[in-house]
Amino acid sequence: MREMKFSTVALAVAVVALLMIAVYEASVIQNLQGENMELKELLSQLEQQVSELQEELETPSYPLAITDDLNRTIAIAEEPQRIVSLAPSNTEILFAIGAGDKVVGVTEYCDYPEEVVSRKSSGNLTVVGGFSDINVEVIISLDPDMVIAFGTLQVKAVEALEEQGIPVIVLNPCTVEDVLNDIKLVGKAVGMYKEAKHLVENLTQRIQVIQEKVANAPKVKVYYELWYDPLMSAGPGTFISDLIFMAGGENIFSDAKTQYPIVSAEEVIARNPDVIVLPDSYMMYYSISAEQVKSRPGWDAINAVKNNRIYFVDEDLLVRPGPRLIDGLEELAKIIHPELFSGIS
Repeated sequence: MREMKFSTVALAVAVVALLMIAVYEASVIQNLQGENMELKELLSQLEQQVSELQEELETPSYPLAITDDLNRTIAIAEEPQRIVSLAPSNTEILFAIGAGDKVVGVTEYCDYPEEVVSRKSSGNLTVVGGFSDINVEVIISLDPDMVIAFGTLQVKAVEALEEQGIPVIVLNPCTVEDVLNDIKLVGKAVGMYKEAKHLVENLTQRIQVIQEKVANAPKVKVYYELWYDPLMSAGPGTFISDLIFMAGGENIFSDAKTQYPIVSAEEVIARNPDVIVLPDSYMMYYSISAEQVKSRPGWDAINAVKNNRIYFVDEDLLVRPGPRLIDGLEELAKIIHPELFSGIS
């Protein structure tokens, strides 16, 4: 049945595409003689039909197999109705594509959108643990038909859940492109592919707007502080480094040997960033002021300190690999190149 649907839709796409070619050729001939609005309108309608048919062709049907970010193949028998999310970014993706009503369990750190907080408070959304301390028994009690995990720290929980026959998809994005692909992956898995695709298209357009604006601007050296004691930054192959580059900046630790390097104050001073970006709070536990940064020994020699270019950004916009990462990109672009974004809220 699935193959029949694929063949039928593919044939329809081909037929409409051929009609478009014929109409286009006719419109070219007509345009040589003068404007023909009827042909142009027909061509526009056919383009819309091709787009709709292609979307139907891309929309998966169950049962299906998903390959997750750890290159594991997961069989999904039918569209899931009870989903547990094991990371804030996973939760944000699910709600952003319209699958929030299917979510029955989240972590204690999941706090966006506001609906998540209110449902947790009212008892309509069960907390299944923290990030690495997942309560497998609580998850099983929720009778989920899908769990979406994150990274490699939840391996034991993933194995325990799969032993119970629960499909588990693991997301582990390293770049902005990975994040966009994960949004579509989740959409495909939970029966919201069309919504996920539209979201990704919107996010991609926003990325393109930023990149076009900064394309010819000089690169600005940026230091992003992920943690304060010891100092930790973002290195190559991370979505934070990606965001800095996309925003017209140069990550001063893009040549680090690890993705999240521990760095010294002396290294930061030597690399002399033009801009320093810090989270508004370190994992919700601690926050510092610009004055505290300026008072660090030797940091008064850094351009960013001398020129008062120390900025604080909502941590969640830069460390949660979900749709709001593009909000973070827009914030970074305004910080790095304020001259290009003056008057833009």
